[in-house]
Amino acid sequence: MGAIYILISGAAFGLLPWFARIAYDHDVEPLGLLTVRFLIAMVCLIILHTVIRRHIPWPSRQRFGKLVALGALGYAPQSAFFFFGVERIDISLATVIFYTYPIMVVVLSWTVLKHRPSRAITLSLIVAVCGAALTAGQIRTGSWTGVFLMLIAAAWYSGYIIVVSRMLKDIDPFMSLTVIMIGSATAHTFLWLFHRADLPSNWQGWSAASAAAVISTILALGFLIAGVQRIGPSQSSVLSTIEPVVSISVGVLALNETLTFIRVIGAALIVVGVAMMARSAQRSVASHKYVE
Repeated sequence: MGAIYILISGAAFGLLPWFARIAYDHDVEPLGLLTVRFLIAMVCLIILHTVIRRHIPWPSRQRFGKLVALGALGYAPQSAFFFFGVERIDISLATVIFYTYPIMVVVLSWTVLKHRPSRAITLSLIVAVCGAALTAGQIRTGSWTGVFLMLIAAAWYSGYIIVVSRMLKDIDPFMSLTVIMIGSATAHTFLWLFHRADLPSNWQGWSAASAAAVISTILALGFLIAGVQRIGPSQSSVLSTIEPVVSISVGVLALNETLTFIRVIGAALIVVGVAMMARSAQRSVASHKYVE
């Protein structure tokens, strides 16, 4: 069941760029979509905690503030860079570029946390970087801004993961998710009050925004947490490679995007590199447990 949960989560995350593109096609601006997405997710999570998980107490005031800041300064900016990037380039290309974030996580862990990568992880990094380089060669004229935004999104998400790994060890996952959504919704609502970006104005736009909130936020993160609790983070990382596969497939099948042979090879190398990284980490954890 843990593996099934992770596959569902990866597929739900993989649909997010498609929902964003549908909303954009109905005159919804990225900031408007982000504001609606996080507000819907926040309200739904608060209701779930009130009705189903009311026995779990809210965090202390100090910890609550830290989680809100994590949502406002960590998850919210990453989502903004991602959505503005998807607006400018093909979903398949955007997904492959964003999925370089595991490479950045390893590099940050090495430089910030002093977690020196093994030879196997170093090899997987080389494979993934080669895939990213091949993919970069497929960038069309006028899309460099989108590529730059996706790279920033990947880098920001990498830093977010590092902070989360150290900050949320003893906090209920769904409670932390709820408070992080409160921070993200607050940040985007505050920005929207100044910019007044276009919100959904028809049922197609609202359907896309609601799907982004419910399917690609609440369900995706919920199944991810449930899956990781059952099979661990390393195996979950391997199975999560279904996410770029789903995004690229949707881009090609639903949006008629062109998928060149070189882009396929680049995407495959990144997915293989990430899977190798996760497998290596899993073996490392298993060997440490055996020694202990």
